[in-house]
Amino acid sequence: MIDKQEEILQKHHIIVHTYEDNTIEDIPQLLGQINQITLEQEDSTIQLLDTNYICGSKHLKQAMAMAFKAFSEKQNFANDKGLEICVRLSAQKQITKAIKLLGIKEKGNITVVYVDTNDEQIRKVAALLDNRNDQLLEEYDADRIIKAYHLDESLDILGQLNENIALLSLKS
Repeated sequence: MIDKQEEILQKHHIIVHTYEDNTIEDIPQLLGQINQITLEQEDSTIQLLDTNYICGSKHLKQAMAMAFKAFSEKQNFANDKGLEICVRLSAQKQITKAIKLLGIKEKGNITVVYVDTNDEQIRKVAALLDNRNDQLLEEYDADRIIKAYHLDESLDILGQLNENIALLSLKS
């Protein structure tokens, strides 16, 4: 039996790549290049995220499913699907706070979420980043996640995050 999250995610072609120890000299320039690559295919999304604040692929999948659901039900907080993924992943509505937490930094690990993209778009983005290491997504620092998301360390971290993401639409 397929669960609701998988049902939502299967409607899209999703690829996730993670890159370790990147140095970005000019973040606005890189994001401009990513935007141009995204525009090469209609309805594609390419979102760059700070890997250090993602609690593994299950956290990311929950955020993506809720973002896609929000768009389909016209309950989205952001006008861009990539940004909506970022907002949902941060488990709070303020776009600026979501970007501050999950936006890429000058130095660090970068997770790239490709939604409904083609191979050429993926190749072009990959050429802009170094040190691909997809395992890194699962190697999160639990203490950093607990602190960043204000979680109760005595409870299941992923469970708390996913619950906060699911409840996001209900918050006023």
